[in-house]
Amino acid sequence: MRTQPLHSWILDSGGAGRGAWQGGVIYELMRWARQNDCYPHISMGASAGGYAAADVATETEETVIKGWTKWGKEILPPVSQVPEEFKSFWGLSQFRLHLIKSIEYVMGPREVGAVFNNRAEKILLIFTTRVRRKDGGPFTQQDSFRLFIQSLLRKIPKPLKYLPSLYRQDPVVFAHPLPDPLHSEFVRPLTPTNYHRVIEASCLVPIAMGVPLQPHQIGANRNIDHPVFSGDAKAIFMDGSFGLKMPMALFQEDVRFRPVAEWAKAEKTIIFSCDPRGKLWETTSRLRSLNHYPSVQEDKKENRLWVIYPDHKVEAGFLCYNNPVILRTFQRGQEQAGRLMKSDEFQRFFGI
Repeated sequence: MRTQPLHSWILDSGGAGRGAWQGGVIYELMRWARQNDCYPHISMGASAGGYAAADVATETEETVIKGWTKWGKEILPPVSQVPEEFKSFWGLSQFRLHLIKSIEYVMGPREVGAVFNNRAEKILLIFTTRVRRKDGGPFTQQDSFRLFIQSLLRKIPKPLKYLPSLYRQDPVVFAHPLPDPLHSEFVRPLTPTNYHRVIEASCLVPIAMGVPLQPHQIGANRNIDHPVFSGDAKAIFMDGSFGLKMPMALFQEDVRFRPVAEWAKAEKTIIFSCDPRGKLWETTSRLRSLNHYPSVQEDKKENRLWVIYPDHKVEAGFLCYNNPVILRTFQRGQEQAGRLMKSDEFQRFFGI
């Protein structure tokens, strides 16, 4: 019989650099939580955070360190031999290959088996974004450039942001083990068959990492588990943080996601924010910060929510695959976790 409250971890996007910081922090907290019987039952996130959420769902911190110790070490073909769909225009063509190789290596048969072991109360949600042209036209490289520019200008003031109005950017959540009544166009089952490609899609910024994925590539319309949705026609799937980084407001406000929000509800939640000020940006466009959202404020006040964010400048950049730099960034995350576990906030949150 369960005696500990249900814990949920929400993992933020932040690219390879801040993802490595996040990896170092969660490595130490996963180990502590597992040893102290308060391991998160629910994990969720987009992009690097979606990958990290999948790490958490394997139920061992060894999965996390397995990935970052090898990140950037894979010997890949020269840029001239990189497949066309993986190429970026500024010479980072190998980054997509590093990501694919990393997912295949980290999420091997043992790890996939650990995720899909049907342990009671364990839930994994990975956020992706489905993008369609409003005029019904096919998605082109020019569209990828527009979305890349949208991401590139995400940090500038709101009046100056580039927010192309040509597209519908819908969050699509892939979840396991998703009860049949919750299956919908916007909440789909995560399975061993589509697991690797969903993680890839969730991390995929167009242009910077090559072309986005087609619906059939993530099992979106292959069989009875993934029915055909009319909204998938001429659509692509890409970086989950375009449509959803922090789910709190969307899960409350959008009727499409209320059932899955209720299903994945926890009594206590830790948010790992990659923002250096701890901002809880709802999407990559940074139009709304949820730090002052009523339920977030209430949960923090009642000790149901704790936000962790970098307490130092993160060395590695967004598309970094320099292994020594990544490992230093990971280790600094571990060091921060050590400080956190001695803090009053930590003691109070876990009732120690």
